[in-house]
Amino acid sequence: MAEVRIKDIDEHEIDTILAEDIDFEGHLSFKKPLMIKGKFKGEIASTSSLYIGEKAYVEASTEAAVVSSKGTHKGNIVGHARVELFSTARVEGDITTPDFIMESGSKFNGLCNMGGVKKETPQAQQTTTSNANGGGAPAQHPHQGQSQAQQQNQPLKPAGSAGPIAQAPQPQTQAQQQQSQQQQGQQKPVVPPTNQGGQQK
Repeated sequence: MAEVRIKDIDEHEIDTILAEDIDFEGHLSFKKPLMIKGKFKGEIASTSSLYIGEKAYVEASTEAAVVSSKGTHKGNIVGHARVELFSTARVEGDITTPDFIMESGSKFNGLCNMGGVKKETPQAQQTTTSNANGGGAPAQHPHQGQSQAQQQNQPLKPAGSAGPIAQAPQPQTQAQQQQSQQQQGQQKPVVPPTNQGGQQK
């Protein structure tokens, strides 16, 4: 299998070059191709191409149309069109790009997402309650989990009433009526016997 070779660009085609003796820190924004040959630390945001020289050291969050590196880069890289790593490149950070090219010998430590940059859309939030397993479940109406018979037996509370709910008396069965009558017969008051003569000793 043939090794992958990335086409090298001529420095004369690049509008701006930060030389090897430049040590820059801050926010870097540009609209035309730029090459870094020195040191940079901060944040890079561009709609054009960024080229990192072989002896360059970049520690930044980088976003550009094309990121082509021969040097060392620490931080996440977003390449909207392509990311190129030459054999001398060293990258520590995540890469997000639809087109990723690596030459043999390059070092890349991080995650690679080739789905491109996606914008998340807010989704409708759903009220959840935690269950015994620690997961979330949709909140239910208080009567949702009860059977229809249970709902019918529940007393209704009049509108505007703040007091306790009054329950209607339940009809007794024949066995319960007999038991109630027996209990009433056992609880009759006992009248003490009196002397027939009307005199007490």
